[in-house]
Amino acid sequence: MLASVVRVPWHTNHGGYDRLLDHLPEVRRVTPPTSPLATRAAAQAHRLFSRHCPLPFYPAGHFATDLRLLASREPAHVLYGDEQYWFSRRRPGPTAVTYHQPPAHLKQHLPPSTWRRLAPSADHLVVLDPHQQQFFADLVPAERVHLVPHGIDTTVFTPAGRPAASRPLVLTVGWWLRDWTVLDAVHERLHRRYGDSVELAVVTRQARSRPWHPAARVVEGVSEQTLISLYRRATVLLLPLLDATANNALLEAMACGTPVVATDIGGIRHYTGHGRAAQLTPPGDAAAATEAVEQILAEAGTTEHTQRRTFARERAERFAWPLIADQIRTVHRQLKEDR
Repeated sequence: MLASVVRVPWHTNHGGYDRLLDHLPEVRRVTPPTSPLATRAAAQAHRLFSRHCPLPFYPAGHFATDLRLLASREPAHVLYGDEQYWFSRRRPGPTAVTYHQPPAHLKQHLPPSTWRRLAPSADHLVVLDPHQQQFFADLVPAERVHLVPHGIDTTVFTPAGRPAASRPLVLTVGWWLRDWTVLDAVHERLHRRYGDSVELAVVTRQARSRPWHPAARVVEGVSEQTLISLYRRATVLLLPLLDATANNALLEAMACGTPVVATDIGGIRHYTGHGRAAQLTPPGDAAAATEAVEQILAEAGTTEHTQRRTFARERAERFAWPLIADQIRTVHRQLKEDR
């Protein structure tokens, strides 16, 4: 069994979907080339052939894994189908493909006619939330579409023994599909009401690409341990979103026992559940997001907040990688039977 995988550079050492393979030792990894000669050869071939690939993000390393799978007859799993699965759609061996982007973005990536050809070329499709499941069930038989959630390393992302006593921290993490308009509005409302007695922090990429609220501390490129420390110290994770399937920051925060306020959109509710691990607010509603954050801030230091932390951790444990790996093995067994 093979799996083609790329490492997303902004994920932490123990974050990201490729960590699934740490719990599937029977699977051999197909990765981009690392030697200078092979890297140059892949780049040259990519310049020639990438014009024939309609995927909007398809760099040379992804192309190299795509070609390596094309040449193999072994059962294979493409871990990032959104940006790795094109030429290997013609491979002779059975193939499973995981897609990560929400349906609205998948529709933007490729026209319907291309999806009608591409999706059925995979023997099995793995999706991360029910909305994706419906999208692909309209393209292939439903029994070939498998909803297997994204996982989280619950041995690394763990709660603090006792949260540090400090001023409350409202933390936001990430950059993809974040609703910055809502974030700015919530920051303004919180700062107007609480001033410097509440800390506002954002961990993101491309921090200089936009203006931020002057009261917010914005950082990028932090170490994994620094990020975990921030999750543990945070009173609440504020996650305003434009769309989503799974979300690494959501899972990481809950695994660290951090209550969440997130936008009720896409697959978020599939991961938070309906309990007290998270409060979900309507898309684009800064007033509702502010109210939810203030409710959790008001609970800081109380039994209610401790209970929220416990619920968040318990919810994250449902997505521990060993449990997710067992579900993926079921898909892999079907692939081998298809061989």
